[in-house]
Amino acid sequence: MNWYVLFVRTGREERVKQLFNKWFDSEDYKPFIPLQERLFKVAGTVKKELAPLFPSYVFIESNLPDLQFVTSTNSMIYTSSDIIRLLRYSKLEASMRNCERQVLESLCNDRYCIESSIGIIEGDKICIIDGPLKGRSSIVKKIDRHKRQAVIQLEFMGDIRLVNVALEIISKV
Repeated sequence: MNWYVLFVRTGREERVKQLFNKWFDSEDYKPFIPLQERLFKVAGTVKKELAPLFPSYVFIESNLPDLQFVTSTNSMIYTSSDIIRLLRYSKLEASMRNCERQVLESLCNDRYCIESSIGIIEGDKICIIDGPLKGRSSIVKKIDRHKRQAVIQLEFMGDIRLVNVALEIISKV
């Protein structure tokens, strides 16, 4: 399967996803919005909420090759005021590269959501003991214990992106 990425107006991700489902056959086009769990404390209790991992982007999973996908979606992309453009590496390469897709797939659950991870700090090193970041402390660039977040580095459509994901630090030794 190929993943294609649409750059859309902020806050219109769900609307574009619905539009794709309405216009196209669900067998060839499966739009989704990668999500992340966010942790926050309210009245002494830790709560979770879901938020887009990449705000302003909608992903489409499709078995169509690049040229066929671009040709079949072109008219919808240009007529929708919510879609800004289809991201591409070059004129001929529009689907997300396998190495980038595989990293995202390994971090996400089956609903395309990166769940929270749990870690401990030992001296100046972080050790992630549970969750999708387990064994991947090398991609963690920064930790904000107060906000219960880690900033991780991902390659996304040829660019390096810093993305916030949920990380609960349970102890510091």
